[in-house]
Amino acid sequence: MKAPRLPFYYREPLLVRDQLDLVATHTAANCARAFTKLALAKWQTGSVQDDALLVVSELVTNAVTATTTLAGPERLSLVTVRLLGLRGSVVVEVWDLSAERPAAREPDEDSEGGRGLLLVGSLAARWGSYATGGGKAVWAELLLTRGNFTEQTWHRPGAPHDLDLLHRVLAGLHTIR
Repeated sequence: MKAPRLPFYYREPLLVRDQLDLVATHTAANCARAFTKLALAKWQTGSVQDDALLVVSELVTNAVTATTTLAGPERLSLVTVRLLGLRGSVVVEVWDLSAERPAAREPDEDSEGGRGLLLVGSLAARWGSYATGGGKAVWAELLLTRGNFTEQTWHRPGAPHDLDLLHRVLAGLHTIR
């Protein structure tokens, strides 16, 4: 089996990073926006905050939709949001369980949805996706308009958490009732 082709930022020096695992529910996008706002404030990268909030909202919404469609509404699943600080940009990366790669499409004028990846493409310097061991990651790079990160100690993020623990906790909560 061929190893997945990793995006450019795995070859770049990462200076800062934050990660959040979320249950794939309708509230995940709101939580991801709050997480992103706090992380970017901590990193002092306000110049990309508005764009990053829109991008993370779109990518998490798509991930939740893909994951809940795959797992079914009765099963809890996780999506993972990673924010990665490169020397002159911030990368928003969202992991989900679906192996289906995203594709921007031109929606009908009457469509209420389907414009998310077009929006991501217009805000990001570049975006893409890659296969992971248990699904895919979709990423978008946002250029910093002023300032750069200072180097901090960091560790390359690992894979999203195993869902078995989440399901055992859920089963335990059901037995308490």
